[in-house]
Amino acid sequence: MSILSTILGIPLDAAGRERAFRSVIGDLKGTHAITHVLTGVYHNTEKAGALLAAQGMFAVACVFALDHHWPPMPTLGAILLLLLGALFAMSILRSTASPFVGETDADPVRGAFDMLVSRMVRFNVALYLTFLSVLLVAVAALGFVL
Repeated sequence: MSILSTILGIPLDAAGRERAFRSVIGDLKGTHAITHVLTGVYHNTEKAGALLAAQGMFAVACVFALDHHWPPMPTLGAILLLLLGALFAMSILRSTASPFVGETDADPVRGAFDMLVSRMVRFNVALYLTFLSVLLVAVAALGFVL
């Protein structure tokens, strides 16, 4: 797997995603297959909500840092990364009905799996952006102390 594939947590090539799909679905069929995949989608939705709560608390820390005259550039950078990460996390909270609408001959299990992969990528990007914002506030804190 490539470094980007490892970072994002999903195979980037079609063959790798097909292997992942087969691994996740296994021998499940119909309702059992879609329920299994949607459980992962719901789990990602719950994680996105938890990340948004953490980002909200961290936004308060960033405002505290600015209010207490910590170096403004890394602190403002942290806020911007945090906002971008929140946008990615919020995009996960969209409706989960998309696998069931659209083409009538489309496979709803495949649609749900594609949604799961999309949400995994967005969650991981949001998580990494949040981590980078924490690093920037740490840099600001060091600049304040030193």
